[in-house]
Amino acid sequence: MHAAATLARHHPNRPAPRVGGAGLRPPRWQRLAVHASVACLVATGAAWWLGHYAVFAAAAAEAPTGLEQWSLRLHGVAAYAFLLVLGSMLTVHVVQAWRLDRHRLSGMLVGGTCTALWISGLTLYYAPESVHAAASAWHWICGLVLLPLLGWHVLWARRQRKA
Repeated sequence: MHAAATLARHHPNRPAPRVGGAGLRPPRWQRLAVHASVACLVATGAAWWLGHYAVFAAAAAEAPTGLEQWSLRLHGVAAYAFLLVLGSMLTVHVVQAWRLDRHRLSGMLVGGTCTALWISGLTLYYAPESVHAAASAWHWICGLVLLPLLGWHVLWARRQRKA
């Protein structure tokens, strides 16, 4: 569909859709959803880590703490939200950027890390207990790696957009 036809059909009280290369920047709701879901994942992941290692070790108890249990549940809910947001990003943002050969390296690293987190999360949930410790370490290492990768991806795109 031509850009003029798209703009002509658009509702007059809403901003016109972006066309061409400028459309690579996700809309505000998607950016906020990524930031909010990642912030929830970081907060609940850190709460789980504290509950599992700091509080658990200090109490020297055998049973998981309440902090550990609830943070793990909320982490799972936040992971589902993040996967929904990631899926919405794949349909337009990732496909357009790939076709235009823009930010492929940072995008592949972000996507690969998200995939590793997804697989390790499923492994933690469904795999036998014998692989749990390794999957857990891999999961939180990938989670820590994702933050600077996302920052790099966004800052690189902003820098190129201003140039």
